[in-house]
Order: sequence, then structure tokens, then C-alpha cells
Amino acid sequence: MMDPIKAAREMGKAIQNSPEYIAMKEAEKACDGDAKLQELIGDFNLVRMNLTEENAKAEKDDKKIAELNEQLQKAYTDIMGNEHMMNYNIAKQDVEAIMQKINTIMQAAINGDDVDSCD
Repeated sequence: MMDPIKAAREMGKAIQNSPEYIAMKEAEKACDGDAKLQELIGDFNLVRMNLTEENAKAEKDDKKIAELNEQLQKAYTDIMGNEHMMNYNIAKQDVEAIMQKINTIMQAAINGDDVDSCD
């Protein structure tokens, strides 16, 4: 009989060695190494911080808030339109799909269902 904790560790290793996980980590490194993308993320965070500060003021400047919201949306669109970020998001979705299948199988096991036939 296999220890469930040991089996979980083995599954973790299998996930880390899967092509989907490896692709996600490579896409993550590409994002980290993309100076333009990192600049866009920095700009986004700065605008978000300014928007938070503006919203916290007792007397809000609605025009400034609207401008900051517009800047934030543009920064987000620019980030999401970056090739490296798009590749990362696709790779991340692939890993999330694997994790969803694993969670389904684990839930079936807890429910006493046949884990070989659930999907």
C-alpha cells in the first residue's frame, strides 16, 4: 500500500516534469527577461498606486480618477497584448487544466467513486 503523502509528492514531481509545466516556467522566464514588459508592469503598478491614493482622498477628483482609470486600462491592455505575456497566459491555462483534472480525480477518490473512470 502506497502512502498518500508519498504519492502526492510523486505527483508533484510528475507535474513539474510535464511539458505543460515546463512550457509555463519557460514562458515565465521570458516575461521576466522582457524589459519592455517589465516597464509596462511597473507603469501599471504606479498608475494603480496613484488611483488607490486618489480614491482614498476625502475630496475625490472625479476627473483625475477617470483619467487614472483610463491609464490603468490602457496599461493592462498593453501588458496583456505583449507576446511573452500572451504565451505565459496560454501556458498557465494548460497547467491549470491539468490541475483541474487532478482535483476532479482527488474529489472522486474522496467521494468513493472510481478514480479510473472519472474525467
